[in-house]
Amino acid sequence: MPRLKQSKISRNFLLGSLVFTLTMAVYLFTLAPTITMEDSGELVTAAYTLGIAHPPGFPLWVLLGKLFTFIPLGTIAWRLNLMSAFWGALAAGLFAVLINRLTNRWWLGLAFSLILAFSPIYWSQSVIAEVYTLNIFFVILSSLLLVIWQEKRADKYLLWFALLFGLSLTNHTMMILLAPAFALFIMVVDHKIFSKWQLILKMLLLALVGFSVYLYLPWRAAMHPVFNWGPITTWQDVIVHIARAQYNDFDLLGAWHGKTGIIVSFFFTIYQDFFAPTLLLAAAGLIYLWRKNNPLAILTAGVFLGNSLGIIYLRKFGWGIGIDYTYRVYYLPAFMIVIFWSALIVSYLNDLLVDFFKTKKLIWLRASQLVFGLMVVSLPLSFLTGNYRGNDLSDFWLNYDYGRNLLNSLEPNSVYYFAYDGSLHGDTEIFTLLYLQIVEGQRPDVSVVSESNILNYRVRIKVPPSHFKLDFEQRRGEILHLLNEVKDRPKYANFSVGSGNNDLGLFSLTNGYAHKIFGNIQEATPSAWRLDLAALRGLDQIDEASPYPVRGLVAHYYYNLAARYLVDGNQDKSTAYLIKAFNLDAVPFGHEYQRFLGYRGDWHAAW
Repeated sequence: MPRLKQSKISRNFLLGSLVFTLTMAVYLFTLAPTITMEDSGELVTAAYTLGIAHPPGFPLWVLLGKLFTFIPLGTIAWRLNLMSAFWGALAAGLFAVLINRLTNRWWLGLAFSLILAFSPIYWSQSVIAEVYTLNIFFVILSSLLLVIWQEKRADKYLLWFALLFGLSLTNHTMMILLAPAFALFIMVVDHKIFSKWQLILKMLLLALVGFSVYLYLPWRAAMHPVFNWGPITTWQDVIVHIARAQYNDFDLLGAWHGKTGIIVSFFFTIYQDFFAPTLLLAAAGLIYLWRKNNPLAILTAGVFLGNSLGIIYLRKFGWGIGIDYTYRVYYLPAFMIVIFWSALIVSYLNDLLVDFFKTKKLIWLRASQLVFGLMVVSLPLSFLTGNYRGNDLSDFWLNYDYGRNLLNSLEPNSVYYFAYDGSLHGDTEIFTLLYLQIVEGQRPDVSVVSESNILNYRVRIKVPPSHFKLDFEQRRGEILHLLNEVKDRPKYANFSVGSGNNDLGLFSLTNGYAHKIFGNIQEATPSAWRLDLAALRGLDQIDEASPYPVRGLVAHYYYNLAARYLVDGNQDKSTAYLIKAFNLDAVPFGHEYQRFLGYRGDWHAAW
């Protein structure tokens, strides 16, 4: 018996190792060489400086990321991208073990774990610096521990689960959505769990031990790190940061019709990203699991609902292109459960096939099993080939080049005012500058000013409490007033300045990357500032099918060029870039387009 047990452990280890190796190899070939869009630049900077990232702070990710920065290969950003690949590949390996443990078919574990690993959204998060592959690792490991506990009923597995669950919350608080599913599973498996108060107490204490990693926030804040999203000066600040209170985005009762649209989009994403009958297979797999292992069916259904409907209904947002794009990564545990249910029903179909052919000649049974197995194992190959191009970021330099060109286009000792517009490409721009200045040390003479005070080293803009109650353009006007008090330094902005957003008579001129601010429209002549068209690698590959934030950043760039060529008197080029921007802009009649129209009106009036 011990030999059989050892053999089973060895098979699981070999299977997990095989999946990890195959997945990691593919991820290495497609790994981004530097920072990418959205939060990448900020997270890399937080890990490199042992700083404090945006709420909830992600202290575990930051600490683990710091360890990866010591790897003597590639750029700092590449090393943090590598960490995502590592956790993504390790999670896939554990997923293979989980499937094999429940089906006793290694080839199903191999096939369906690779389907998950090479699915579009999972893969996309495994080649950039983000927190979601570590999160899915914790989801799968926690589920595996509970499955082993259900089989063996040894308390040590519950204790390990409790410690890891508390620890997982310090990577992302989103794990709390799975707490009801985990708790219900434990109660259904062991009806007497509430009488075991010593075990429950140990579990709570171990969960607190894991959760204590959040003490990193006040500890580092007291040391005044180079990058601190804060300010964090009191215990109340710590709680507010962990609870993400500054976003004020929880609303169970709001935007119900819009949330229905998100649900439709969620199921469409499953249909779109996986093979066509996935939803039917998953539903059948859940029914099958309910009949075979009722507690596990409850657990998996809870994980699925927690990371889909739980997220959708707890937050206040209705459907929108930006929300739809942002939410897709939150659904990764739900996608994993869909693949898990599909694997179980395929295992059942294999049993039916064996039952059908067992009365036939042995050769027919073996042939049918071989064909069926090859069909299943071939599925990951279709995912690999079909999704490779879309997730190959090995030559992605777009926002890195954009940020570098922007900084290099500014005069020495200048001030750059970044006004955040709530867009994902806005996040990309400010976090790219954060990385370039702090991690790579580029253009330290430039002072980047923002309302959130992220990079305000040399120019401290004290925003009054009433500032954030103003509308979008009023806030910009108020900051321009404060910035106008800074003397003897060239001033720039990331938006066109004109009569529509200030009453100081200020006007701006763009070089494609930044808008230089002049005292009046007469000073802002084309000869006052050269047009800077430094190359953006990969720009010609961006089209309407490109990811949402990529299109947003390039549309922003094209709006800038349209504004500059307009001032130069080149109407043809201005119109051409305006059309390009309009075609890429996810909100083509949004504030960027409206600002261009206002800017054009100002210049036509001056002419």
